[in-house]
Amino acid sequence: MSIRLGLRLKIRAMIHIAAEPVPFFWPMRTFIHHNPLHGLEHLPFEQAAHQGAALFHGRAFLPRRTYQEYLAAGKVDRPLLSAAITRFLESREDITGIDLGHWLTVLMTEVGETVARPHTLASTADLHAFLHNSEPRTQEIAPSTLKRHLHDRLLDNRPVYEAVDAMYGTEIGAELDELMIKSCLDFFDEGQSVWDMPGREHGLFAAWRDMANRNLPFYLHGLHVSRILEQDEKPEGIIAYVLGQFGVPEDRWIDYLTRELARLHGWAGFVKWRSSAQHYYWAERFPGDLVDFVAIRLAMALALLRKDGRHGHAWNIDTIAEAIEARTAEIFLRHELHTGQVLPAMAHAVDQALLRGTDSLIQQVLEDYLRAKALDEARAQGNRILALAETADTRNALLQLSEQQLDQLLQTIAAFEQQEGMIWLRALEAHAIHRLRSGFDVSSPPVREKRPFVQALFCIDTRSERIRRHLEDVGDYQTFGIAGFFGVPVSFMELGKGSETHLCPVILTPKNLVPEITAATRQDDAAVTALEKAMHELKESVLTPFVTVEAIGLLFGFDMIGKTVAPRTYNRWRKRLHPEKPFSRLLLDKLSREQADSIVRAVQRTVIVKAVEQELGLPPEQVTDDMIRSLRESALGHETTPVACAEAMQLEAAQAEAFIERLRTAYRINEAFAHQQLERLGRIGFTVDEQVAYVLQALSSIGLTEQFSRFVLLVGHGSSSENNPYESALDCGACGGNRGLVSAKVLAQMANNRPVRRILRARGIDIPDDTWFLPAFHNTTTDEISLENLQLIPPSHLVYIDRLRNGLTAASRLCAAERVPTLALGNIKNLEPAAAYKLARRNAMDWSQVRPEWGLSRNVYFVIGRRHLTAQTMLHGRAFLHSYDYRIDPKQRLLENILTGPLVVGQWINMEHYFSTVDNERFGSGSKVIHNVAGRFGVMTGNLSDLRTGLPSQTVLKNGSPYHEPMRLITAIEAPFEHARKAIDGVVTVKNLVQNAWIRLLIVDPESGDVWLFEDGVWQNSALPSAEPVTARESLPL
Repeated sequence: MSIRLGLRLKIRAMIHIAAEPVPFFWPMRTFIHHNPLHGLEHLPFEQAAHQGAALFHGRAFLPRRTYQEYLAAGKVDRPLLSAAITRFLESREDITGIDLGHWLTVLMTEVGETVARPHTLASTADLHAFLHNSEPRTQEIAPSTLKRHLHDRLLDNRPVYEAVDAMYGTEIGAELDELMIKSCLDFFDEGQSVWDMPGREHGLFAAWRDMANRNLPFYLHGLHVSRILEQDEKPEGIIAYVLGQFGVPEDRWIDYLTRELARLHGWAGFVKWRSSAQHYYWAERFPGDLVDFVAIRLAMALALLRKDGRHGHAWNIDTIAEAIEARTAEIFLRHELHTGQVLPAMAHAVDQALLRGTDSLIQQVLEDYLRAKALDEARAQGNRILALAETADTRNALLQLSEQQLDQLLQTIAAFEQQEGMIWLRALEAHAIHRLRSGFDVSSPPVREKRPFVQALFCIDTRSERIRRHLEDVGDYQTFGIAGFFGVPVSFMELGKGSETHLCPVILTPKNLVPEITAATRQDDAAVTALEKAMHELKESVLTPFVTVEAIGLLFGFDMIGKTVAPRTYNRWRKRLHPEKPFSRLLLDKLSREQADSIVRAVQRTVIVKAVEQELGLPPEQVTDDMIRSLRESALGHETTPVACAEAMQLEAAQAEAFIERLRTAYRINEAFAHQQLERLGRIGFTVDEQVAYVLQALSSIGLTEQFSRFVLLVGHGSSSENNPYESALDCGACGGNRGLVSAKVLAQMANNRPVRRILRARGIDIPDDTWFLPAFHNTTTDEISLENLQLIPPSHLVYIDRLRNGLTAASRLCAAERVPTLALGNIKNLEPAAAYKLARRNAMDWSQVRPEWGLSRNVYFVIGRRHLTAQTMLHGRAFLHSYDYRIDPKQRLLENILTGPLVVGQWINMEHYFSTVDNERFGSGSKVIHNVAGRFGVMTGNLSDLRTGLPSQTVLKNGSPYHEPMRLITAIEAPFEHARKAIDGVVTVKNLVQNAWIRLLIVDPESGDVWLFEDGVWQNSALPSAEPVTARESLPL
């Protein structure tokens, strides 16, 4: 079989479309918060939530009981619930004798379980008879009804093997998932496994195909995969062949493929991301995409189904349809038994009838079963509706209803329960919006008589809200919020590493490379650390094979004990085993061609020196500059090897030529590689104009254009924890899941650049000569803020460092005292700040701790405006705070940039927390306790599962109940209404998020005092509540 090129391209396009609902999954080491329903954001939120829940077999809203707890705690707007019920009933017919408004209110607020559940066999007449204690009328259920029911359950776009499992009680779907996961672990492994899958460099499908054709266990288990793979050499041909064998019409291929991808959406999301990632080492070396993934999955599915079909089971759509038509009674009973819907009282009779297999017995059991099932459904539904009526104190009214009225009541309740989750959500959000509005201060900020002692720029991360608030309280500190990459997309190359790390949101691609360099001398070979020396001696010992495992095990045994029992003391001791990183600088200025050439020559010289020492064994004192120059020129083909050079190396002419050839190949001293190095060096650094643009953009975007203080702190943030695969999820999302310190250093170095300041002064931003931009690092796990690059501070500023450190320490301790009690570490409600600070640091080093911090849990607000707007409101670390002054942004460009980047990233974070909370097993990642690292890029539950894509339960749940309160991101923009509206309309992505209700948006107009809320597709206006001047901070309720 060989398919035409057009069909191959069509299949690739179909898989691309089918994968749209599957979100990207980034490697865990750079955890990226994302909306698990990102592929459905083109739909209104409510519609997307229901579709996503159906596709991923999850839940889109919290259980009613949880919402009722929020209501009892005063966190839900009760009048909005009543209004929503009234609005719902406007489109429903009244029922005589029933106060539907009262019924639905009681249903929402006092009844815990769903009342109107779907049923298969019971009729309204059966239910009516049960309510009146009368005998139900015997109604024969037509075979056509059962056939229609089975068609809906078995043949409605679900994978064929799911239907077969439901019919025969097989576990083909689970076996297929297991085989697929094992294949993915083998191919995508990034150095965790001891054995590599052979042929990975040829691509996923090619490597798997070669393995499958030689897989003896497949053959012994009756899986004739090789016969399927004979049909075509390419994955597209296999996909077409298998779908044809399954009997899936071509117009349903996309829907079918979406269901296939959703079965293992974690692995599918990783493959989807990996195949589209630029400059990802593992993807470039071992390529693989979703076409390969789907082809492998479908081939194994067909092999498993054919194996099962040899037992006489249906194995494709046509044979399933034939079975439903010819053996309706048997298939119905099988479906009931194997999907767990069978009546317990008749389970044995059904099982025995199916085992014996006689038509007459099956038909007799079916008739008995249908009657019993109809009665059971009527009894269960009747008890639920009676319980609701009794709770509403309207039992007599219920019993007065006719069959038609009863059916109408059930339909009304069912329709309401379908919309109920959205009603609760809007009421929860309405209360949160009201609380935020009540804390707004739109009065003009007081005029400063002098500049503040320190101005500090923090990431907009919600964890910065607490530390900013406390820092403002302890002294003359002015704080600002800015995206954690400080507006400068950077590709960073850390000292001693050859790979690049993108420090910016994933929606951006950095163009400029910034390497880390140091002037420190290289470590002498003898100056190894104690740990390295010990390991080195073990390797040289004849007893190595016998003691290495025990020695390393002992080391990790010390780790386990030390990091659990006395983590702070042990951590200090263990640091002595490792050398400290030398002081380094960032190579930030753009290189000239001459500088680039000089660097390439220096690198080549260093490599050649090493090669001479290692390959020829010459001591350093015999390696002269003339020798190295001659070898370099010869390797580059600029000259032949002089005889004197060969003699100095004590080599014959042929040996010298062989060594030079090795320099060209093994050590890459050649023109082609030199040209590549020059191209890469061309990416290093920023021109002065680029630096001016980035500094101007950063300062203007937050409204910091005058009254610069002596110190301007640029505070990047990150976390520190032990034994935590999710550590990068606690780092800076705006930095691509990395720490923000490098980004702080980049902007500080730019802003301290004298040529940059001269140009900025000409453009209206006059930074005083005594202003120093100082990078700092905020450890969100310990609340500590550490100052960096102190070696570069002007001597005139050193006298102020102690005061600055004291203020930062005080704020850190106060922040810890507020935050640590929320971690449920025992009875620690009234900790003193110093004790809380100490406990926070211990918690960060304890590798038995599953919750080093709450991260961004409980995020709900995103405020874009001046600090004065919310300065007097205690937001409890629940708000992203982005500074913005509309007065210096007449064309809305700065606001558009904030909406395009930081707000979109905030919405991703918010939605991941939302769905990880409402259904932690399907959209989250379950408990950390049973996680295992997979391939060094993800985690699985147990030793084999789908990649867990969301947040662990320890991040969003507390004692099994939601700690994070799932709401859509409530965004407030401080600006005149038309000013903000134009900016929103100018950013299509954000405009769609607002119109489709993925974001709740408010515009706070400081000039009119009005607040505009986008609700139900229109802007609704209301005035801010009048309030007395605020003299102390008001706290929003937790």
